[in-house]
Formats: sequence, structure tokens, C-alpha cells
Amino acid sequence: MNIAMVVYAYYSRDARVRRYAESLARHGHVVDCISLKENYAPKDKRISLIGFPLVRKRLSKTWYFFEYLLFFIFSSWVLTTKFISRKYKIIHVHNMPEALVFTASIVKMFGAKIVLDMHDPMPELYLSKYEGSEHGPMLKVLLFMEEISLRFSTHIITANSLFRALFLKRHTIKPTQISVVENCPDNRIFKSYQQEKNREDFRMVYMGTVEERFQLDIAIQSIPKLIESIPNLRFCIVPKLNQEGEYFSFLRKHIRNNKLSKYVLIKQPQSLENIAKMMTNADIGIVLAKKGVYTDNIFSVKLLELIQMNVPVIASKTKMLVSQFSSNQLFFLPKNTTEYFTKAVLTLYKDKKLRKTLAINAKKYLTIHNWKMEEKKYLNQINSLFLNARRNK
Repeated sequence: MNIAMVVYAYYSRDARVRRYAESLARHGHVVDCISLKENYAPKDKRISLIGFPLVRKRLSKTWYFFEYLLFFIFSSWVLTTKFISRKYKIIHVHNMPEALVFTASIVKMFGAKIVLDMHDPMPELYLSKYEGSEHGPMLKVLLFMEEISLRFSTHIITANSLFRALFLKRHTIKPTQISVVENCPDNRIFKSYQQEKNREDFRMVYMGTVEERFQLDIAIQSIPKLIESIPNLRFCIVPKLNQEGEYFSFLRKHIRNNKLSKYVLIKQPQSLENIAKMMTNADIGIVLAKKGVYTDNIFSVKLLELIQMNVPVIASKTKMLVSQFSSNQLFFLPKNTTEYFTKAVLTLYKDKKLRKTLAINAKKYLTIHNWKMEEKKYLNQINSLFLNARRNK
């Protein structure tokens, strides 16, 4: 079966998209993924990347709209022209934005089934990013776009049960129309790698989006105090994008002005394979989040990847994480402050046994929540849509 995916992201770095595509390919399907252009080629020849040439940047609201619009036009054209030869049975579209689902408008008329994957709820993300009014006009526009996008889709997938409940509460869709596929790491990528020999530094890592809601400033502002006790400390940051925006620039300037470049290492964006190798040599992982309507309900993909790679994690006490993990699995901060963060790092630095215990206990979560189980759910849904399409012919 030929399947197309549409995602405004770099394929090599997007764990959720890659899990789907590589799983489909392993089960004999051919996948065309319309995504951002990069110097990366999937190992499986049944996966083809169709690259949008514009470099992604986190700039103004106007720029977001402009780049989304150009990608929308590009994806619509590719889907429509390639459908002539490919005859896609399923189009799997990933938000953000969810309006990308309408790139499949023409191919839907010819019988293709449309899956909309809601990685995140866009109205809540907007509020957390711009702290706008809950009743502002932009929020109403986003809620309207979410509504019509969900209705247009044949089936909806989202990342956790809280998101599913949220969409069902505020939109007129049937419960059977939306299912959950959790962000569990693929152990084909996140597996044991050889550790660096004779490593003398103590390494903290953060991988992912660099924006204010993830409060990396707290960790960076703690560095001067931490290196008094840990002179060999290295804090490695791997952003999703080279141009992450104003907050990223602010952090870079702070690092430079306070002469912290020796201790805070900002890397280039990396493929998932390289991220897994870097996690192999990490002593502590960082998953912080500013309290808010969006961050309280998200489940970081990188958190479970760190857990899979046996890295103990310092985390903020969000509603989602407290509901899923105990204090003997994650090292929760009582509050997101430099004082509490400094204390947490020093505690873990001095207590290797505690680091190991946290990592072992956290990994128990993956015995119940893992990609092997989630993959079955996803493939069953895809097969069901395909069979329904055949019956309706």
C-alpha cells in the first residue's frame, strides 16, 4: 500500500514521524514523506523524502503564517501530482498546523483516507508561547481551524489521553474517531551504544525545542554555582532548529557575557541516531517546563528517550508527569528555581547510586508503555482504514 505523510519538520529529528514511517516500511508499505529538506536518507528504500527547501525558523507570528502557507502550497501540489502515479490509500498529516490536513483535499475526493496526527493542541501552545488573552480573536481562529480540521479527517490520532479528552470535550467528534498512540521511543534507534572511554567530565544534557516555556535559563543560571563543586561539569544542549528564536539568542548572549562557553555546549541539531549516542554518555537529563495550560499536559518525547537510555532525569512537577511518575523515578524539583535546580544536580552528582536507582525505576514505565505495543495500535488502525476503503469501492 502506498501512503503519504505530511509534516512541517525535519524527518531525521522527528521521533514520532519516523516511528510511523519506519514501522510502515518494515511491514511492506511504501511511504512518501513530504517534510523539510535535509541531508539525510532513510535506510529503508521504501521510504522517500520529498524536501521543502525553505529553512525553518522561529521568528514572528507573521513569519509562522508565511512559512506555513508556503509549505501548504508545496505539499498540496506534491500530493496531487504524485497521486496520479502513487494512488495513495492513506494520507497521514501531522500538526502543527492541523490545517495541513487540507493539503489532501483533492486526493480525498478520489478515495484516500485522511489521518490527522495531533502532536499538540495548537490553541494551548499559542497561549503558552504568546501569553495572549484566552478570549482573544487569534485563539478563536485557532479553535475554529482545529474544529474543521478534525471534522475533515477520516481518523484522528493524538499523543496522550489528556489531549484526547480535551479534543472530545470541545469539538463535535465521535469518541471512536480519535485514538491515542503514545510517544514511546523506538528501541531500534534508542539502544545500547559504546560509551566514550576515559571520560572525565560530568555531563548534563537537554535535547529539544529551545523556548522560554522549557526554562533552560534556570539551568544555565545555575552553572556558576555548580562549577564551584563540579569543575568538570558540561551542559550539552541540542536544539531542534539552528534558528530557535529570540529566547535562544538571549541564552547564547547570557552564556557569552558570563563566560560560560566552556561549560555550556550548544550543538547543531542532530538526527535521532546521534542523539541516542549522546544520551549514552550523559549523567543527567533535563526536562523542565514553565507552569501553564500547555506545559502541564504535555509528555516530553525526550523524557522517555532519556529513560530508555538509562539516564536519570531532573524534571518539573507538571500535572502530566506527577500523574505518571513517582519521586523514586524522576528527581522532581519542588519549584522551578536556580536554588532547587542547583541542589538537585549536586545531590545526583554526589550520589551515583541514586542516579542508578532513578534510572532503573523510571525504566519500569516502559515495560507497560512501549513502542512495541503502540506500534500494534497504529498498524491496526491503518489496516482498518485500508479495509474500509476497499469495502467502500
